[in-house]
Amino acid sequence: MKRSPTLQRRLAQSLLRCAHTLLPTSRREWAQAMRAELDRLEDDREALRWAIGCVIAGSKERIRGWTVMDWRIPRWILVPEMLLCFLPLTLGWLDALFGDSGVVRLNREVIETHFLHSPVGVLALLTMVAGAALGVLGPLGLASAFRWVALSRPPTNRVFRAALVAGPTLYGALILASRLAMGGASGVRSSASDSFDFWSGLLLLSALPALGAAHLLHLAQPTATNELASSKR
Repeated sequence: MKRSPTLQRRLAQSLLRCAHTLLPTSRREWAQAMRAELDRLEDDREALRWAIGCVIAGSKERIRGWTVMDWRIPRWILVPEMLLCFLPLTLGWLDALFGDSGVVRLNREVIETHFLHSPVGVLALLTMVAGAALGVLGPLGLASAFRWVALSRPPTNRVFRAALVAGPTLYGALILASRLAMGGASGVRSSASDSFDFWSGLLLLSALPALGAAHLLHLAQPTATNELASSKR
């Protein structure tokens, strides 16, 4: 009996479809090779790593194509990119609020018993609160991206624009600091038993949202032509 695909395998397949969308027409043979390699990999973690690499490669090829042409970027391509960048943080924010260990379930007794007895516990509590506070940038980033795609209205508030990039970066730094405090240097090494889960989580909850926000804000900047046209009105 053929077993049903695991969550990691399904995520890898979804990421590969995203990579196929990103690849320009001239690289369609790459898409076939990516699919063949994914089907060949039996280990689900390796398949997920491969799919993430395919998304990165597809993004680079798409950007290279824009550079060679004229930097006029079709906005629809931001939809899968922004989903990839901000949806994991959005889901993480919901879990940080309402999950089994979410902050809405904390009370004074739980905090005093499990967190305030050591500096490591205080740092863990701070990381949880940061996930609930900074994680809201996930849905806000999605909303800002779709607003720009659909209505040509990029975010203009300077504080919000800075927070979109700095917030996930700060959250990632807190996650890393908490990991180092609890497990030491061995906790962040590739030999750790949960190394893949930790680094993939850091990628999805911190690095990708920060990079996606930076890319969105860069693309939403008015071009020199538009600025000149506006100045002549």
